[in-house]
Amino acid sequence: MRYSAGSASENNNMSEITYLDSHAHLFSDAFDEDREAVFRRAGEKGVTLLNIMCTSIEEAYAAMAYAEQDPQNIKVSCGIFPTDVNTLTPEVKASFYDVMKDPRCTCIGEIGLDYYWEKEEVMRAKQRELFIEQIELANALHKPICVHSRDAMQDTFDILKEHRCHGLMHSFSGSAEMGNEFIKLGYYLSLGGPVTFKNARHSREVVSAMDINYLLTETDSPYMAPEPVRGTRNEPANIPYIAAKMAECRGMETAELANTVEANWRRFLEMK
Repeated sequence: MRYSAGSASENNNMSEITYLDSHAHLFSDAFDEDREAVFRRAGEKGVTLLNIMCTSIEEAYAAMAYAEQDPQNIKVSCGIFPTDVNTLTPEVKASFYDVMKDPRCTCIGEIGLDYYWEKEEVMRAKQRELFIEQIELANALHKPICVHSRDAMQDTFDILKEHRCHGLMHSFSGSAEMGNEFIKLGYYLSLGGPVTFKNARHSREVVSAMDINYLLTETDSPYMAPEPVRGTRNEPANIPYIAAKMAECRGMETAELANTVEANWRRFLEMK
């Protein structure tokens, strides 16, 4: 089934601001019941720049078929999530790599390290090995990567410093100092709902202190809904809450922040 969020011109009539959601799992089963309405609400809020994240082969092919209706504004990313290394077979890995090689797949991700769920060092080592392997594939394909890093910031940084690639740090949760180090490597920092949380001091410091030309917005839908809808299923239509908080941190208008983020995203996609 094909879903339509409307053309860019139609959506711009509904919202004067063009917003980016650089990370949304819109073809996960969380949206199976009302996916069409989710895309429609995104368009009504001006969220017309989408990067659909896929962590399964089935999601990826469905998302790539959907994105064909507006390939300039709707991108698809696919990668093997770090904790999936535990059950990964050679056949499944090969199928994932076929998806990554598909021209309709813009970005390799989300890939990276997740030590929160994995405590055994032997399995963490397997995550690092898979991460490096996917970075090397991304470089061979001249595609950027979307990096997931949870409780593994130093190891993530060390790998990215040694294995250079163009990409973004998804849902960046590190300090401003660490953010600057990733930017020096050429990485963009994407922030989502947590920047709106009352205890999100680090995230707001990152927004305030970083070079604005390396900031992006995301939802990580269906996870981490922002205030004032925290606790509900997240979706791209919530991006304006995130952009408004980031603009507040910078002491600027939301429209100006959104315009800068849009330019950042276009530049990110052009780099090889």
